[in-house]
Amino acid sequence: MQENFIIYNEEYVLIKEILRKLKSNTSGKAVFITDSEGHCIASSGEMDDINLNSISSLIAGSVAAINSIAQMLKIENFTAVLNESAKESLHISLVNDRTMLVVIFDNTSNLGLVRFRVRSAMDELVKVFQTINKKLKASEKIPGVSPFEGVSDEDIDRIFGD
Repeated sequence: MQENFIIYNEEYVLIKEILRKLKSNTSGKAVFITDSEGHCIASSGEMDDINLNSISSLIAGSVAAINSIAQMLKIENFTAVLNESAKESLHISLVNDRTMLVVIFDNTSNLGLVRFRVRSAMDELVKVFQTINKKLKASEKIPGVSPFEGVSDEDIDRIFGD
């Protein structure tokens, strides 16, 4: 099991904007990022009919299985997977070793355009996650400093309405 990672608000806002633009530029139905343990990190689009918790877990498992196949075939891990059906398709790309970008699109979207826009979004996402990693490493060097420092129980109750 991997250690949970923290996404700071500034980077979360950037991620959400990248997803929003990708959804718009691809005419996709939904776009989201999930981690390798199946937790949805951020999303954009039509999510009413989608159980993000379930689909994120299934996608994480699917990517793990595909990477196991790659190892058995003695090839590098796959960086993208496409699942097509008559009406909708699913494009999954590895952002890094812990996160995956998922685009759900229908047959009104052009696959070539989706792939092109995903590559562009991936470049942006890689930079955002590198920034997050740098911030986390910097905070680890300062003993006793937690990213949650200054957050009180009252703040948590106010945020979550308890």
